[in-house]
Amino acid sequence: MKRIITVNLMRQMIFFYITGAMFAIGVVSATTFTYSKSCLQKNYFRQLAAVKEIKRKQVVDYLQDRSNDLNILAQSVDINNSFDKLKKYHDAGGGDPTGDYDISTAQYKTIYTEIDPFFRKYLNAYGYSDMYFICAAHGHVMYTVARKGDLGTNLKVGTLHETGLGLVWSRVINEKKTVLVDFTRYNPANNKPAIFIGTPVYNAVGELSAVLALQLNTDQLNQIMQEKTGMGGTGETYLVGEDYLMRSDSRLTDTPTTLQQMVKSEAVNRGMQHDDKEDTILNYHGQKVLSSFSHVGLNDDLGADFDWVIIAEITSDEAFAPIRSLAFKTAWLALGLVALSSLVGYSIAKTIVKPLARMSEIFSRVSQGDLTVVVEQTKRQDEVGMLMNASYHMVDTLRSQVEKIREGTGRLAAAISEISSSVTQLATSSTEISTTIVEVGSTVEEVRHTVQISDAKAKQVAEQASQANQISMAGKRASEEAVDGMKKINEEMEYVAESIIRVSEQTQNIGEIIGAVNDITDQSNLLSVNAAIEAAKAGEYGKGFAVVAQEVKSLAEQSKEATSQVRAILNDIQKATGAAVMATDRGSKAVKSGMDLTAEAGETIATLQTTMAESSHMVSQINASSHQQLVGMDQLVLAMENIKDATAQNVDSTKQLENATNDLDELGRSLKMIAERFTV
Repeated sequence: MKRIITVNLMRQMIFFYITGAMFAIGVVSATTFTYSKSCLQKNYFRQLAAVKEIKRKQVVDYLQDRSNDLNILAQSVDINNSFDKLKKYHDAGGGDPTGDYDISTAQYKTIYTEIDPFFRKYLNAYGYSDMYFICAAHGHVMYTVARKGDLGTNLKVGTLHETGLGLVWSRVINEKKTVLVDFTRYNPANNKPAIFIGTPVYNAVGELSAVLALQLNTDQLNQIMQEKTGMGGTGETYLVGEDYLMRSDSRLTDTPTTLQQMVKSEAVNRGMQHDDKEDTILNYHGQKVLSSFSHVGLNDDLGADFDWVIIAEITSDEAFAPIRSLAFKTAWLALGLVALSSLVGYSIAKTIVKPLARMSEIFSRVSQGDLTVVVEQTKRQDEVGMLMNASYHMVDTLRSQVEKIREGTGRLAAAISEISSSVTQLATSSTEISTTIVEVGSTVEEVRHTVQISDAKAKQVAEQASQANQISMAGKRASEEAVDGMKKINEEMEYVAESIIRVSEQTQNIGEIIGAVNDITDQSNLLSVNAAIEAAKAGEYGKGFAVVAQEVKSLAEQSKEATSQVRAILNDIQKATGAAVMATDRGSKAVKSGMDLTAEAGETIATLQTTMAESSHMVSQINASSHQQLVGMDQLVLAMENIKDATAQNVDSTKQLENATNDLDELGRSLKMIAERFTV
């Protein structure tokens, strides 16, 4: 169940909407039910209390009225006249002090016939069950309207002494006031429950001479108690005595319950203790009832020595039947509201979930790279509308950005291709330059070796010139030796001339090589500038490439400075070589002239000495030039070593640049592949 709800937003919304509606309806229904039940219960309690109080007052008023009627009747002339007649018959022997009252004589019957119409009429008018004249002295029942088995009995010593009538007579005699006795079973009335009230009758001199008693009609009390107005179908009001027996008949049964139905309920106990309240209890049938109970107040109102509890109650089932009906109707109403809530929840969920489902589909397609999805704007002002409009702007912005990325990656790929080609050419050129520099270094080393030899020869020539100068001073004696020396000098001069010519040729070759190196340096500088421009176009991705391009430019400038130094040195060497060539040429001419004049050595010794001195000076210059040439060649070798190292660094930087270019090319391809994932 939980899995089914959590995987579907519409089901979740409908579920929570219905749950919320059911919770709200349940709370409202429970509150309404509880409040209605409480109000209905209070209303019933008030109603029962009112009914109970009305009937309690009716009972008290009924008994009070009967007491008042009896008192008035006891003081009437008819009562006194009637009693005088019965008293005379009694005193004349009609009554046995230890026996019954004789009602069988003609005289008694005559008296009875005389007084009976008045009492019977009175009895019928007020609905009493019976009326009694009882003598005070012996308790003889001298008259009854109903003429039952109690007429003529002696209440003092007879069998009716313990009955309610006997109790009324004895209490009136003793208390000399109107007395009400509780229900008892009365044998002359077929052992039915009977209630009596009696009052004293005084003679002319104020002596208590008789007791006038009434047997009240229980039907009148039952009529009061069985009035069902406001009591529904199960409500009843009844009286209970101190012996827990009912003092009225229940209206819910056809069987008499007075002095027959035992009622030992909480209401009776609390009523006897004057705990007059309303409460929910169990009645004498074991049913749960709403009950209002209190004592009747016979002690206070009528001076009776007993009291009753009056109870008005109705079953909870009947009392709360409207609540059950309300609950039933509320349940149907709740079902209707839940159904309506379901429809409303479905409609609301649909208006929310449908756009969200569309957004989910759009985001799914966008996540797969499909930017051709159509997103429509909406005029909804709620959060869903804001989400839909935001998705519209998001897809539009993403589509525009991807198009720009694709264009940028295309241009980046083209630029990387050009940079890669340029770097490849630069790497090839750097390799060629490195090879050429190695060859130039080798050539320079050879030239250096030749210059060293030339320097050594120049020194030797200087020494020989010095010796020749000494020999020339010796004169003729060394003329033959001078001829031989001149020959040797001629040979050496030719060799020196050849060496100097070779040095001149080598310096020219070095100049050409330096020109090529200078061209390569210019090309490297140009390539570094182009690479820096392309790196700037590449933005963040070209920063590493820009560093490499700057390094290449720096190396090219160093190479150019080195070649400039080498060129300057070569110029000096060429100048020195030119001077050496000229000197050698003059030396050769001098040697030839010396050879021609050797024969005339004696004659021209002075001239030879001068010439030899000049030759010695020139040889010294040649020696100095050769030494300078040797120093220049050493510097050239050192410069070539620097050029070689710079070229090696240039080659390494070019390789790094080539690797960076390859990485940049791979990055550009990755960006292109990422951009190509999107369809716009």
